[in-house]
Amino acid sequence: MHIDTDSRNKSFAANGFPSEWDQDYHKVDPAHLVSILLDRLHDEHAGAIISFPTVHVFTHEKLVAAAHIGVTPLVLWGKHEDCVRAAQERIKKKGLRFNASRYERLNEPTFRAYVRPEYDAFRVEVFQQDGSRYPDEELLARIMERMAG
Repeated sequence: MHIDTDSRNKSFAANGFPSEWDQDYHKVDPAHLVSILLDRLHDEHAGAIISFPTVHVFTHEKLVAAAHIGVTPLVLWGKHEDCVRAAQERIKKKGLRFNASRYERLNEPTFRAYVRPEYDAFRVEVFQQDGSRYPDEELLARIMERMAG
């Protein structure tokens, strides 16, 4: 089961989680999140993947705590220049103008935090050496490999 809380139309509240999580991601309680997920999983599900907004930075301690209760936290990661280029392409496909200063303002805390070595165990590289994004199937395989490890 995939639950996307990373888009504007799909929030925590819209997915059956506490609405206060939408106002302050620091209020996300991994134990409560797991209990809600366990109630929602059915036989056809092997588990659940929740996509969080990229502009929210989880502390290292919160990721470690989540890992101790059966959650596998992963940070999809890429070099700054690759992420900027990918964002520009996404915006262009929508027919919109890319606002570089807004992108930097919103994403700078994420890059500054997740580049630190303590997050190494949680990062999954999204871009290949040439700067292109891994195909979805390969990215999913990399995610599953990390989860199994």
